[in-house]
Amino acid sequence: MTSAATRRSPADRDRAVARLRSLTIGTAVASVAAVGAFGSVAAISYSGSSTDPVTTAAVSTTSTSTAATSGSTTSSSTSSTTSSGAGSSTTTTPSVTSTTGTAHATSGGS
Repeated sequence: MTSAATRRSPADRDRAVARLRSLTIGTAVASVAAVGAFGSVAAISYSGSSTDPVTTAAVSTTSTSTAATSGSTTSSSTSSTTSSGAGSSTTTTPSVTSTTGTAHATSGGS
């Protein structure tokens, strides 16, 4: 067992620094090669086309109402018709509501 007071020779330190440098460079080169390989596999395996049904029609409705407190509320609903080889179906998305106006929010504090 070596004691903590034992000093390494300059040649030992130089070899250790060179080993650390070569490990660092090797790790960087290997990681760049791995990213390139994963990117290539992803690009080759993804064709970019979709076999999902095509949306043939979309209807969007929006209504706006102004409240007495100087704010406004907007509601939106979208309905779309899709068709595939087996037939067609109609899907209605849930209504989305957004409100704008003067609001104040606080957290904690005294």
